[in-house]
Amino acid sequence: MDVGNAVYLAAYLGAGLAIGISSLGAGVGEGFIAGNASYAIMRQPKARDVLLRNMLIGQAITETGAIFSLVIAMLLMFGGMINSEGGWQTVASLFGAGLAIGAGTVGAAFGNGYTGGEAVKGMGRNPKESKLLTANMLIGQALSQTSSIFALVIAMLLLYSTPAGNNLVKSLAFVGASFAIGFGTFGPGFGIGIVAGKTVEGISKFPKQSALLVRTMFVGAAVSESTSIYSLVVAFLLIFVA
Repeated sequence: MDVGNAVYLAAYLGAGLAIGISSLGAGVGEGFIAGNASYAIMRQPKARDVLLRNMLIGQAITETGAIFSLVIAMLLMFGGMINSEGGWQTVASLFGAGLAIGAGTVGAAFGNGYTGGEAVKGMGRNPKESKLLTANMLIGQALSQTSSIFALVIAMLLLYSTPAGNNLVKSLAFVGASFAIGFGTFGPGFGIGIVAGKTVEGISKFPKQSALLVRTMFVGAAVSESTSIYSLVVAFLLIFVA
């Protein structure tokens, strides 16, 4: 295949992967929140306004990764990224950017959805603690979202900081970086969401133990996040050192 055509193919394929894969996680996560909100409203119809508001807040945060992916997809298609003379390294970086942000946001979206769903379910169980549950839902979702931010950083580096050329090793290194961050952030993003979701569930049942539960959440999230940091480091090395 002519490398000039391959650049166009990589940009368009990367854009499709970015928004297509990320929409999977965002859609499932938002649906989980909405389903639990409906169940909670059934239990506590008088708290429907609070529940609907928190459902929309949780869904908006869950949508963040898909918005990151939309930005990368637009840059790939219309941001002047396509250089038919860029060589195979440009092909690899454009494809890699789409894969990195698409796959790298799925785990966080699942995690955010689980946290938001457990939060609104907890409000249905204990509406008097809605403010406390909202605050901890936001903290948990922010922790889970870190993984997608790592993926965004790598995607932007692949777009703007990779040199053109036809070095096969460098080209494969760029693709390897996208695999590292794309798949390496799934577990941490989802895992932190599980920690946060169980925390808000516990707070809804035992609000007096909220301080202990939140401390445990932070410790658990920090340990769960470690492997996504490893993935970020390896991705940096593949882009700048390999």
